[in-house]
Amino acid sequence: MRFGGHETFAIREGWLHKGLSLLIEQPDRLVDTYAADWLGVGRNMAKSIRHWLVATGLATQATASRSGRQVHLETTELGHLIHERDPYFSESGTWWTMHINLVHAPAHAASWLWFFNSFNLNRFERAVCIEGLHRHLQLTERRLPTLKTLHRDVACLLHTYARPIPPEHVDPEEARECPLTELGLLSYFRTTGHYQLHQGAKDIPPHVFGYALATAFPDTGTDANMVDVTLHDAIRHAGGPGKVFVLTSEALFDVALRVESDVPRGDIQIAGLASERVIRVRKKPPLEWLRDYYAHIEQRDRDAA
Repeated sequence: MRFGGHETFAIREGWLHKGLSLLIEQPDRLVDTYAADWLGVGRNMAKSIRHWLVATGLATQATASRSGRQVHLETTELGHLIHERDPYFSESGTWWTMHINLVHAPAHAASWLWFFNSFNLNRFERAVCIEGLHRHLQLTERRLPTLKTLHRDVACLLHTYARPIPPEHVDPEEARECPLTELGLLSYFRTTGHYQLHQGAKDIPPHVFGYALATAFPDTGTDANMVDVTLHDAIRHAGGPGKVFVLTSEALFDVALRVESDVPRGDIQIAGLASERVIRVRKKPPLEWLRDYYAHIEQRDRDAA
């Protein structure tokens, strides 16, 4: 599990677009001495952009076989798909996908995995969150990061998602707020210093809901048939939609009902099995769900025109 790597910077508006475009068009520039200049940011910010490209699944690290030293980054299939279909990261489904991938990236975003899967408080202060992560690591890891590292990692995580209440008055040109705050997962109450997770139903694109299921339950990506995921598993399974979307059982059921009516061809259905509700999902690889999502977006735009 890895902590840090982001240089204390949460993802900023335009960063993933800049980094992914440079990686695809001139990959050597992203890791050379002047990467910060090509990206138009500071040196530490350039390091952070490289980190987030890997942590979100847009890129993968390629290493030299002898030295084990990183030599360059390579674009993943997901990176190529988003660069082709949503290069400016303007669709909400793209950002939901980035979030899902962060929760499934222990090698690059270990605090994210812990926070969304194991942290059990809905209202908390930052110090409580740090202490909870520290206790978790004491029980599960042989080598612990320093408390300073954990402080920085948790601060970055919370800044990634928390919308301040009341809103801060900042220069829009600075673009410091992370686009993932728009997902509506977390609020920060400035007057009390408390954070609040939001467990209600959210506007999750139906195909991205399928992506989350296929990512959490690999059996959904093996053939052309259907697989049943119980509502209980969908809520409690690590990395499942209940965890990554921060949903109660009732909220997850509400989201699943909406998804069922919006996804064509019956790819996601609500069914009953032995008196227990299940989500019946067509077996498709996660990337196929995203291809369907962008095809749906293109059709929506054509219809609107």
